[in-house]
Amino acid sequence: MLSLKDLSYLVALDELGHFGKAAQACYVSQPTLSGQLKKLQNQLGVELIEKGSKKVILTHVGREIAQRAKAMVLQAHELEAFARASNKPLTGRLKLAIIPSLAPYLMAKTGACVNALLPGLTIELHELETHELLRQLKSGEIDIGILVLPQPQAGLRHLSLWQEPLWLGVGHEHPWAKKTQVTRGQLAGAELILLKEGHCLADQAQQMCQLKSQSQAFRGASLETLRYMVSAGNGATIVPQLSMDAWISHGEQNITYIPITSPKQAREIGFLARSGSAYWPCVEALHGAMAKVLPKNSADTQTVPLVI
Repeated sequence: MLSLKDLSYLVALDELGHFGKAAQACYVSQPTLSGQLKKLQNQLGVELIEKGSKKVILTHVGREIAQRAKAMVLQAHELEAFARASNKPLTGRLKLAIIPSLAPYLMAKTGACVNALLPGLTIELHELETHELLRQLKSGEIDIGILVLPQPQAGLRHLSLWQEPLWLGVGHEHPWAKKTQVTRGQLAGAELILLKEGHCLADQAQQMCQLKSQSQAFRGASLETLRYMVSAGNGATIVPQLSMDAWISHGEQNITYIPITSPKQAREIGFLARSGSAYWPCVEALHGAMAKVLPKNSADTQTVPLVI
């Protein structure tokens, strides 16, 4: 009978491509990992790792077995999680990933309520861009994701949390600083400073404003970078509601916030978890806790779709 532990060693080696890193990820010594993989090769009667190569290269058969084993190892982890959750629901450690343009602002707004309502849950928080969040969620490296909901993803289940309004943030000397609102049509082709590629907010802003590459005056790594650029008088950017609220509460006085209308624009924030995940009760509990402190959406809000 094959050992799931030995198969997990092969999966780690396939993902990390290094014996030392794979051993560290599996919490064993390198000689232990190497010995167990040799034992696995003998059991299967095939070569899993190419010989004589300075780099770790799995054979064709080794890669195929590693990919099949990955699903088996994930299912085993899900069974363990299900047993723990059934015994003590809403307790233990939860690996939660949130996209960077949302994580600090959402947790600052909802963290106290989450801690008060779910005292037995220890949240291990990760900041991941959308594509990496989806990859780690599907591979089982994280348990739950909070992000701008993408199109339906195979094997994943979602729960909408909030439609976060989007605003145009401009410096006080900007030509639009006196406007009381701006429409999507007026933003078409406008020169904005945006987050770098890979951030869903940048993709949405580009889609919403029909921006061309030459319309992007600057690409920033974080919303805080964009905040300081706009505050210094250098252009305009798209600002989500929670970021705007945080900047105002921290005393930011050099940015004017203009609603984007016809209709009001927003991004749909929600939870993602694996379809058969034992952590779904945690999703529902977190949803209930966070929804208590998030503002209510207006009826005329339209979400900007996120295309992955």
